[in-house]
Amino acid sequence: MSHIRFVALTAALLLANAPTLIAQQKTMTTTTGIELVAIPPGEFMMGSTAKERAWALQKGAALEHINREGDPRKTVIKDGFWLGRTEVTMGQWKQFATASKYSTEAEKQNNKGTWREPNFGIKLKDKHPVCYITWDDAMAFCDWATTQEKASGRLPQGQKIRLPTEVEWEYACRAGKQTKYWWGDDEADANGRLNWHGDRDGFPFVSPVGSFGISGRNRFGLSDMLGNMWEWCLEPCEGIPTGRTLRGGSYSNGPEVTRCAFRLVRSHSFLESGFGFRVCCGVPR
Repeated sequence: MSHIRFVALTAALLLANAPTLIAQQKTMTTTTGIELVAIPPGEFMMGSTAKERAWALQKGAALEHINREGDPRKTVIKDGFWLGRTEVTMGQWKQFATASKYSTEAEKQNNKGTWREPNFGIKLKDKHPVCYITWDDAMAFCDWATTQEKASGRLPQGQKIRLPTEVEWEYACRAGKQTKYWWGDDEADANGRLNWHGDRDGFPFVSPVGSFGISGRNRFGLSDMLGNMWEWCLEPCEGIPTGRTLRGGSYSNGPEVTRCAFRLVRSHSFLESGFGFRVCCGVPR
């Protein structure tokens, strides 16, 4: 059996028994308290079907973003990696900002909203995801976190803390599914799983990470992979040198956008209240 086939079979067997995976998954925790979940190598079909894209367009998604999803194509994950169970939180970001004296782009520009005061009308606590974060801000956090983990001896050899690539992000989000959402195709099944547009989820704005418990975790055990905060990915967007891709949708987006395949492209320095990130620990990219 070839290496790729063996790896794909291993991942498939893991995904076939979701409760076992969630109960026995391998994790590690950084010095800043970020819990990382081991994601095995494997393969999946990246992108969306023409039928799904047509549905999203009919629901109001922008054509320029829909066209970036592409038809389903087999994509191989050769190297396993670790991914944050949740988005980076206010408490974790505070540790970085305090230790490094870092000022975000929003703070430097005296933006109307910053991670310290996003003007949501609610007081954000340490368990809320950090917001108003640019790609540059997220990269600065990752560089600092890599240094911290190296100094503590916790960083696996040959790896670094960084943002996930788009391929890693979508593979981890789908967790073995080829559907619109990580739980399936039915929008109604979103209840009790994520924070998106409207208040039916119990949160008028952003929610503390992991608020939906086990019901809000996909089969890799990851929380908030859809909704709550847009999450920056690592690499430049093809054809747009200064552009970076965000995935997953936010508290203000609807079901046509908050899907596994949807790709939002913005400048690496773009500011928005719904922009946060999730860290990956893996081989350098």
